[in-house]
Amino acid sequence: MAISAQPLSASSPTLGAYMPPKKKIKMLSCSFPGPIHLSQRFAALKESIVSGRGDSLVWSWHQLLGTLWEEVDLVASLGSRIVPTIDFADIGKPEYAQGFQEELRARGVAVIRNVVPRDTALDWEDETRVYLDQNPNTKTPARDSKLHEVYWSSAQVQARAHPNILAAQKFAMGAWKSKDPNARISTNFPITYADRMRIRTKGETGLSAPSAHIDGGSVERWEPDGTRIPVASDFYRGAGSCSIFRAFQGWLAVSSMSSPLQVCPMPQLATAYFLLRPFFSRRDVDGAWDLTRPQNSLLHGALPSYTQEISHALHPHLQLDRSLVSVPRLEPGDYVIWHPDLIHVANGPHVGSHPSSAAMYLPACPLTQTNALYLCRQRKAFLLGCPGPDFGGGRSENDSVGQPGVQEVNEAGREDGLRAMGLLPWDEEDADSDVEREVLAMANAILFPDLYDML
Repeated sequence: MAISAQPLSASSPTLGAYMPPKKKIKMLSCSFPGPIHLSQRFAALKESIVSGRGDSLVWSWHQLLGTLWEEVDLVASLGSRIVPTIDFADIGKPEYAQGFQEELRARGVAVIRNVVPRDTALDWEDETRVYLDQNPNTKTPARDSKLHEVYWSSAQVQARAHPNILAAQKFAMGAWKSKDPNARISTNFPITYADRMRIRTKGETGLSAPSAHIDGGSVERWEPDGTRIPVASDFYRGAGSCSIFRAFQGWLAVSSMSSPLQVCPMPQLATAYFLLRPFFSRRDVDGAWDLTRPQNSLLHGALPSYTQEISHALHPHLQLDRSLVSVPRLEPGDYVIWHPDLIHVANGPHVGSHPSSAAMYLPACPLTQTNALYLCRQRKAFLLGCPGPDFGGGRSENDSVGQPGVQEVNEAGREDGLRAMGLLPWDEEDADSDVEREVLAMANAILFPDLYDML
């Protein structure tokens, strides 16, 4: 069904009343000096996982340790060169794109160069600084000076709707494959997730040393209903947790950035390791590793409402001093993406000749039912100048100087930019398959129920 409709405005009956989301519990990152015992419920949960699988778990563990050692040697020998890169001009060329996507799947991190022109990115940096100066209410929170709680500056809105950004996100998400041909997900139609700005000043230090971690909750990864697409990834309402499905996290550099991010580019092995780690313990006598009997309540590096910590003390076989590598230097207009489950350190100091570095958080998010529901709520937030649903503790920008509206989205991205923001229905005739057509129809019904007589 082809749909023709006008972009939404703040007066649209589809929007209804909007109540800013309640503030979540702070999802912090805290470097654990040692494992922390949780409630006995987690010991019982671990026992249920081990039951009937003890021998296979032990075999898998020892096989994993051998493979992991070899992979760490490879990562350490290559350093930043292990991170795949491609120029935006080449993403449509199979001779470049196919190999890049294979490496992206293997490493879980990549850099797409020159996604937007350098001058455009630098203009966005200047516009952002003007916006911050004109609106002092957007100053950084005391505990995290690098993050600016600004969501709807003109530069951010332009970037999210920019055709090249959407094209890069679509290309990157093409690396994802599903075994289920009927999976209700479309990577061809990226949607916007309004996150914050990241600005670091030369010589600036945070309140705590940066630590390796994985975003998106922690203990949920062992819960029976956690961290799978149809169910929940945030049981404990941690602030900073993401309630939509991100195919990739991403930063768009709007200034030069030297070593802005460290990653552990072995997603399959590292994920298998930190998931198995809580079931094994080291003997004091000879240092060998055995399946813990009976299982305790430890989930190494995991606490409810905290991110998943990864450290040498808790996860020695990862050899983080060797397996964490810096992504290559970013220039204005470059786009770095990484898998949401990738171990990373994002708090490194700014170095270089420029007095500061700046990047926009621009994750790549496919179209799913969960994401369409989030987009519906985020759209209301945008039109009213409120933080998105995942950022209930953020400051409102409804009275900010220079706040953009629907017209600015249209000027930056036309129809595709409006659709990514949930401001214009998708044309279901653009679908590549019957399943994708169903996804578009589902999203349209959620975001534009009046078109389906569902008010």
